[in-house]
Amino acid sequence: MSAKGKIVVIGSGAAGTGAARTLAAAGWDTTVVERDRVGGTCLWRGCMPKKALYNSARARRNADRAEMFGLEGARGFDWQSVLAWKWHSQETYAGDQEAGFTDRGIRLVKDDARFVSPDAVEVAGERVSFDHAIIATGSRPVIPPITGIELADTSTGALGYPEPPSSLLVVGGGFIGLELGAIYASFGTEVTIITSAVRPLEMLDEEISAIPLRRLERLGVAFHTSCRLKSLSGSPGAVTARFSDAAGASHERTWERVLVAVGRKPSVDDLDLAAAGVEVDGRGGIVLDTSHRTTNPRVWVAGDAAGGMMQTPIANYQGRTVAASIDSGAASELDDSMVPTCLFTTPQVAQVGLTETQAHASGIEISIGRASFEFLGAAVIEDERDGLVKLLFAEDDGRLVGAHIAGPAASDLIYAAAVAMRCGATRDTLRATIGIHPAFCEALNWAAG
Repeated sequence: MSAKGKIVVIGSGAAGTGAARTLAAAGWDTTVVERDRVGGTCLWRGCMPKKALYNSARARRNADRAEMFGLEGARGFDWQSVLAWKWHSQETYAGDQEAGFTDRGIRLVKDDARFVSPDAVEVAGERVSFDHAIIATGSRPVIPPITGIELADTSTGALGYPEPPSSLLVVGGGFIGLELGAIYASFGTEVTIITSAVRPLEMLDEEISAIPLRRLERLGVAFHTSCRLKSLSGSPGAVTARFSDAAGASHERTWERVLVAVGRKPSVDDLDLAAAGVEVDGRGGIVLDTSHRTTNPRVWVAGDAAGGMMQTPIANYQGRTVAASIDSGAASELDDSMVPTCLFTTPQVAQVGLTETQAHASGIEISIGRASFEFLGAAVIEDERDGLVKLLFAEDDGRLVGAHIAGPAASDLIYAAAVAMRCGATRDTLRATIGIHPAFCEALNWAAG
């Protein structure tokens, strides 16, 4: 099959891989450029290692309460074995990433790429022309410009601590900070979380996010909101952090480790975007239209490099959608409002669609259905009774417009809600669809009833 044209994809994470595989299958001559390990942040420095540690932490917590289920046994752990399981999980899931490209006829070049013209990049000293290029270079941690910041760790370092620290200060109240905070608190670390926000997890439904916050407090995690980190000092293993609270008062304490998790930003600084005629805004973000095409109509952006919600499912969706736009010649508007996301803490928190606040801001009249886990059979059996399903329905036609779930199976339940939303399911549909008993999916049915 003759090639339709030449594609260069910069980055091999979820967005880049999704785009490259889609275009190669459609008959495009596809080249992927990757400076690091093939697979991107999620595979090597994000989702997979973090979820592996999450699983070990969950097993550790369950061991602590095994006696209530009639079990006896040792409650200790071997941290090196925990890390070994993390690596085993990553490598098993990864398989042979490079062969995956080769088998699909995709050329892989392991080097840096930079634009040299509106229709070419330079890679390993070679000029590579393209009909379309996709920037899928991912993101990197935001490092605040404060004194002593070199003493802090980022999420990359925190995923491979040689031993759980005795004490850990987490700066940031978002997904990464709370997930890693929950992991280390489960292994006995004294965890303190400070955030500049009025509440942690402010991007999530407030009623739902309160559930993991209460659980983490029971694990011993201390939260301080409306705080600003001012400086770090000391030495590795004894880092003193100075921060101010909402009233402006200063606080100072020493922790073994300090993790800065205040967000991530697109990693696009060294691509020489100006040479490609790609404009950036005042904050350095790439200017995009609703199809994620740049000011150069040949160049597109997908995944974390585009900013916005930096989640692997969204990156994969964007990569495949951008690829479809290129292949069809008709740009498709990206709409990730029905892509579910999940926070892997204790318990899991997942959501899709509108929050209650967003619905009100959009002028959408809603009714709300709730189902507490207090008397849910599966929750009683597993002693996970502080979960909640919260469903938002449009008043005019009963359509499901938002779903928010806190509980041990939230990451699986939210997929059913996302399918229901995409199919235009109504409250009556969910009310009539009976769940398995005793299983957590019953709560979806109960919330609609």
